[in-house]
Amino acid sequence: MKHLTAIALLFGAYSAIAKPAPETMPNAASSSMGNKELTISSWNIEHLAYPISDGCRPRSESELNEMKAYAQSLNTDVVGLQEVASKEAIEQIFPKESWQVFISDRPDSESYKCRESGRMSSQQKVGFAVRKGIEVQQVKSLPELALDSRGLRYGLELTIESPHGLLSILNVHMKSGCFVDDYSRSDSRSCQVFSKQAPILDSWVESKEKAGLPYVMVGDFNHRLSAPYNKLTGQLTVNTDNSASTLENTTADLTGCHPYYPAPIDHIWVGNLSSNIAKKASVASYKNMDPKAMLSDHCAVSLSISPQRFELSNAVKWQTTSAEYRFLTAATYQRAEQQIVKSNFNGNWAVVMDVDETVLDNSGYQANLELKGQQYTPASWDAWVMSKQATFVPGAKSFIETIIRKGGNVALITNRKRNLDRYTWDNIQQLGLQLSPSNVCLMGRVSEDKSSINGASIKNDKDLRRQQIESGTASCFAPKSGRHNQFEAAQIIMQVGDNIEDFVGVVQHEADIETLLKGAGIKFVLLPNPMYGSW
Repeated sequence: MKHLTAIALLFGAYSAIAKPAPETMPNAASSSMGNKELTISSWNIEHLAYPISDGCRPRSESELNEMKAYAQSLNTDVVGLQEVASKEAIEQIFPKESWQVFISDRPDSESYKCRESGRMSSQQKVGFAVRKGIEVQQVKSLPELALDSRGLRYGLELTIESPHGLLSILNVHMKSGCFVDDYSRSDSRSCQVFSKQAPILDSWVESKEKAGLPYVMVGDFNHRLSAPYNKLTGQLTVNTDNSASTLENTTADLTGCHPYYPAPIDHIWVGNLSSNIAKKASVASYKNMDPKAMLSDHCAVSLSISPQRFELSNAVKWQTTSAEYRFLTAATYQRAEQQIVKSNFNGNWAVVMDVDETVLDNSGYQANLELKGQQYTPASWDAWVMSKQATFVPGAKSFIETIIRKGGNVALITNRKRNLDRYTWDNIQQLGLQLSPSNVCLMGRVSEDKSSINGASIKNDKDLRRQQIESGTASCFAPKSGRHNQFEAAQIIMQVGDNIEDFVGVVQHEADIETLLKGAGIKFVLLPNPMYGSW
């Protein structure tokens, strides 16, 4: 089960790379990871009441329609809202036909007299609007931020199933009035309250850091967190063990949209996101930015996250898309096949072949890595081998069939790990080439293949296995019994590979090209592989 999970994680995007028919090449350059963009927004909507005529900031029907249009223009998936009175208030802007609405379970607080209008206030809570179709797995309030005061806001945390896996999103509305860089050095009542909220917020971040799952923090922080020297910013971005946090303020470089307050206090933070995720933050201005006409005294800020797009290297593009590659491999195999057909061999004979980029084409693995901005790792390679998604190198299948039809044997000597031989065998079989232990010996690499190198009789890590083929002592893969030693001693009449070290007694830095050329196409057959090698 552990291996299957690894395969699923590493190659989940492979459904986008079409699996080609045998003897054809995958067009990896045309693959797509699909539309996996997720947009998260934060919007202090300024005293949104229900009905709209209530509260400190009553709205008219025309204003409500403008707010609906503005909300739609955000083109967002999840919105963290501040200063909302109830679910009904939110549903005026985000109708329940299209949105799932959640609000903190903070008990209603006492109303107060609004400063400018003298009206009685509505409730100020935090809430979420989540586009329908997105699975919300958990909703949890964070009452600690209210400090047991009915006038302070709870936090509200959602866990959603996103294109990037489970994602926790915390929505906060911190105490207002503490607009200094170091809240601990101010004696104001607001900063004293803020100083009690700050460690609670930091503790939540620390818990997510330790859990290692992606998380987002949105809201009206009522604090200028864009400055790196801000005390709370420093707390949030350094873990208690003094290690660097993964937390990043994606909106730090934005400018506050209110003409009077250019330093932003609405932010979206992210943590534990993959380095291969592209992030784009933005602020959405209103059509009328006159302070008296603004739909709210805060504009919405948004963050779009999506898989970062990487380009394929020229080497992978050439191997996966070019007609030249297909021609070269097919023509090389055609000439080698003709050589086998016209020759007469006495006794037991064999052709030694490498597997990767010689029999099986793994350019799909390489393309998938590059499109994700990743590099080869033993774990990802093993998972690829176990997934059995490699295809035939053009010409390989016909060549092997000709050898067997002619009465020869095939020795597949690969530097894949020997414990993965069964996956290699099954991969080849499922592509339509029927292998038999009586005429095909598959040998993956073991530690002895490297440790036996002495620089004389054994120069590279395939020489020992070639000698074992010639002496009849090879340990070959057997589908039913694991290994067998019944492969008869055979004369090696041809060696086929994509690397100069696929030839007996040859290493890259000492290769005698003039000598090798004398056997080119007869004893030594070399296929192109621009993606990787001993070079």
